[in-house]
Amino acid sequence: MSKKPLHRLRSLALLVIFVLLFSVVYGIQAQDNILRVGMVAPQVLDPALGSNDPEILLNRSIYDYLIEVLPDKSIVPNLASAWTVSDDGLTYSFTLQPDVTFHDGSAFSSADVVYTFNRLKQMESPALNLLGEFEISAPDEATVVFTLPQVNADFLYGVADRFALIVKDGSQPPDFNGTGPFVLSEYRECERAILTRNDAYWKADQPALDGIEFVFINDPITQVDALRSGQVDFIFKISPEQVSVLETEAGITVIQKATNQHPVVRLRTDEGPGQDERVRQAFKLATNRDELNELVLEGRGVIGHNNPIGPSYGVFYNESTEEPAHDPAAACALLAEAGYPDGLNMTLQTINVLGYDVLATVLQQQWTEGCINVEIQVNEEGFYYSDDNPDNWLQAELGITGWGDRPIPQGYLTQAYVTGGVYNETHWSDAELDELVAQAGTTTDQDARTAIYHRIADIFAARGPIIIPWFAPIFGAARDSVQNLDMNPFPGLTDLRAVSLGG
Repeated sequence: MSKKPLHRLRSLALLVIFVLLFSVVYGIQAQDNILRVGMVAPQVLDPALGSNDPEILLNRSIYDYLIEVLPDKSIVPNLASAWTVSDDGLTYSFTLQPDVTFHDGSAFSSADVVYTFNRLKQMESPALNLLGEFEISAPDEATVVFTLPQVNADFLYGVADRFALIVKDGSQPPDFNGTGPFVLSEYRECERAILTRNDAYWKADQPALDGIEFVFINDPITQVDALRSGQVDFIFKISPEQVSVLETEAGITVIQKATNQHPVVRLRTDEGPGQDERVRQAFKLATNRDELNELVLEGRGVIGHNNPIGPSYGVFYNESTEEPAHDPAAACALLAEAGYPDGLNMTLQTINVLGYDVLATVLQQQWTEGCINVEIQVNEEGFYYSDDNPDNWLQAELGITGWGDRPIPQGYLTQAYVTGGVYNETHWSDAELDELVAQAGTTTDQDARTAIYHRIADIFAARGPIIIPWFAPIFGAARDSVQNLDMNPFPGLTDLRAVSLGG
């Protein structure tokens, strides 16, 4: 038994307690060049399935994409150094980067790419909505060939989709054995993930950071407090209210990115009141989108036309789409005609980020005048979107969902609005819409594609089950010590390889 004096043991114990408390509160703050990111705890860690910003940002720091979409929507090489497309648009050949290794030291080759994309099929990954049908082969260790049965105008965006991170041949993710810039050294569920620099990374002079600590903070206000106090360096998806707080804070820079990000206020169409098109139109008539933009976004948004193809898509955006004016009395009349003479009572589900809880409150007030009475249920974002939640966002009869930026309109249409789409939260099935979305996916002529998207906008206006009050910029914030940070319009896709800390 130790004979150390009791006071020394007490001092040692106090020191240990202090260190532990310091570590819990400040993580690895004292270490240089380690970025601390405050974000909601990930729920799904398999890169083929993880869909929200925290899940993607964690995984893309550990794994690599074959090719990447930049914030300006252009596509650039990554693990693939180059590619060619056949004249008929049915064959895509990719040449791979040499001398790339996984974190376990094994060599990266075409077999890993073949395995990854075949696994996306096996897992029924949401990536398939953009990839469509394909076969993949590897004529040699440095070449991968995709063969398509028909033209897919957006196939490269499918290859670069957020779910298409390259995993090792034969692996069973989540095993966190990627080729990416950082190596997972510790994962504490619901608390934090600690990553260290991959010194064998294939891209010269990257990463610039020595490590990343993802600190899991589910409450958005607490995230802001952590940034202000210096406990974290970077947060994303902050609400307009929080922006106003941070804009005046010394040592912090607010990041604003123009995006197609939008809230979807939607009804299920396969059950409940939303089955009736008159009810859908009543909700639209009862909604004052201009007032929502002013009260919730402080006028920062672009008014939406109740379809997901926003102005960031240029000519594909149909600015002439006709929408009914705000008319609560007409909403009441439609509801009475649909069998609700005393008004409609429902529960409105929403999430606690991006000010969507405030949006729900303003909608509640507006809708009352249109004979729609709702109770609001605010959910934690990660849990609301989790497959482990039997009452998640895909089940709600009436809900508000946050849809992040997509580089192309098909990213929304194929996943959320066609019959059987993996994220078809409205459970909508419209034969004309399905046919038009399919046509858009195989049409390479821009004028023809524009006409298709404009017709799709008209369908949403006439009978769609969604309200899109605005298209909004996405906001993040970072301490001034964070350098070379270019936040992606879809924040989870933000590339942290060039980021460093200084000053």
